[in-house]
Amino acid sequence: MIDEIQKNIENYDTIIILRHQNPDPDAIGSQTALKTLIHEAYPQKKVYVTGIDLPVLDWIGKMDNVSPETYKDSLVIAVDTANTERIDNAGEYKTADKIIKIDHHPNVDPFGDINWVRDDFSSCAEMIFTLSQEIPTFKLTKECAYSLYSGIVGDTNRFLYGETSYRTLSIAAQLAKTGINVSEIGLHEDEISTQVARLEAYILDNLKITDSGFGYIVIRKDTLDRFNLDDGEIDNVVPLIGRINNVNNWIVVSEKDLNRFRVNLRSKNVSINGVAEEFGGGGHPLASGAYVGSMDQVKALIKAMDSLNKPNGN
Repeated sequence: MIDEIQKNIENYDTIIILRHQNPDPDAIGSQTALKTLIHEAYPQKKVYVTGIDLPVLDWIGKMDNVSPETYKDSLVIAVDTANTERIDNAGEYKTADKIIKIDHHPNVDPFGDINWVRDDFSSCAEMIFTLSQEIPTFKLTKECAYSLYSGIVGDTNRFLYGETSYRTLSIAAQLAKTGINVSEIGLHEDEISTQVARLEAYILDNLKITDSGFGYIVIRKDTLDRFNLDDGEIDNVVPLIGRINNVNNWIVVSEKDLNRFRVNLRSKNVSINGVAEEFGGGGHPLASGAYVGSMDQVKALIKAMDSLNKPNGN
C-alpha cells in the first residue's frame, strides 16, 4: 500500500492535501507534515494544503489558497477524514485525477481510489510518520516533526486516551529527538483563552450528570454567542467533563445555527461511535461527533448515550 502511495506521489506534478471540517491538531499536523515531506523530496512539485484557516491552530500551519482549476489532473490526498461528508472542501476535489485516503478512523466510507486506513493507530500523524520512515525519498525534518508531534499530542489528549500505545510513545520520542520544543507544543495544546475559561465555568455550573454516569450540556446559540468564541475554540472544552470521576461518557452539544446542533461525544470505556453513526455522524469508539437538526434529536441522542451505561440498555 505504501509503495502504491509513493508511486502516485511521484507520478503527479500537482498534489492537494485535504482534511476534515472543524479541524483539530491531528488534521492540520498531518496535512502540513505531509506537505513538508513531499516538498522536501520533490521540490519541483506543486504541493498545497487546503481547508478553512483556523486562527487557534495557526501555530501548527496555515492553509493555501487553491483555485478550483488547480484540482484538474491533480492528485488529492485526504488525511484524517472518515467520510466524504466531512471533507473540508466545496466539492472541487471530485475533479481530481486520483484520490488517496489516509485515515485512522473506522473505514465506513472508502472514498479514495487508494485507501490506506489503520484504525489501530492513535492518530493520522502516526501514519504520516510511518510514511516518513518507509518511503526512501522522505526525510523527517524538524519542521515535519513539529507538525507530527502536535497531531499526536492533540489526538491522544497529551497521551491520556486509551489509543496511546508503545508505538505512540516510541514515535513521540523519535520526533522529540529531532530537537523540537515539546514543551512549547504541550503549552500550545493546553492553553485556553479567557472566553474559553468562562465557557468552562458555565459548563461546570450547568452540567447535568445522570445516575448512570452520563454527563451532558446543551449550549443554545444565544448562550454560545455571549462567549464570543473564535472558530475551533469550542473543542477546547470537550475534555473538561471527562475529568469528573463519576462521569463515564459525555457529550457537549452546541447550537451552531438555529436548530443545527454540533455534538461532541466522548467516553472513558464504553463504545459510543455506534450512537454517533445512528445520528448521521461517526468516529472512534471513545471519541465521535455528529450534527443533528432539532432539539428532539438532541433529546433522543441524550437518551441513547445514557442507556449505554445501563444493563441491557434500559
